[in-house]
Amino acid sequence: MLFTNFFDALSCFMALSESADLKDKDGNPRNLKRSMTVDAFASMIAAPLGTSAAQTFIESGAGVAQGGRTGLVAVTIALLFLPFLFLSPLLSLVPGIATAPALVLVGLFMLSPIGRIDWSHYEEAFPAFLAIILMPLTYSITLGIAFGFLSYVLIKLATGKAARSTSPCGSPRRSAWCCSPPP
Repeated sequence: MLFTNFFDALSCFMALSESADLKDKDGNPRNLKRSMTVDAFASMIAAPLGTSAAQTFIESGAGVAQGGRTGLVAVTIALLFLPFLFLSPLLSLVPGIATAPALVLVGLFMLSPIGRIDWSHYEEAFPAFLAIILMPLTYSITLGIAFGFLSYVLIKLATGKAARSTSPCGSPRRSAWCCSPPP
């Protein structure tokens, strides 16, 4: 459960910081440590209280793509959903398939950074491809990200380039994981 929560949160923070352009001068997400700490704390507190964990979800990308950058968007949406606490029986009349267009739109937002992957460097493009393809095939974002990270490390070790890679987003050259062009 630890790794599932960790990879889900990390992948969401990376994707959302990319789409919201909330990165520092090195191309890394700003306040990632603080964000991960808050996510971990919320998950730890949820278990003893018997509630579902408050997590970051990739669906936030839809709000970020429309310009939402603060918690005010979440509060506004919560207030708009408040009347539906009482109107929920009416919502059961809408078939579940009606949510498909919104999910397709979220998928489109998630695919936009793929165009910035340098596909000519196979030792970095293959782990990105593996992560992308395994997510839908395994029905798990966690497994896709885990296999992507593991293959990245194994390929770097096998090719002798592990010493040159300080981090997936570090020097000397940005990797496919950052989805940013080289400096």
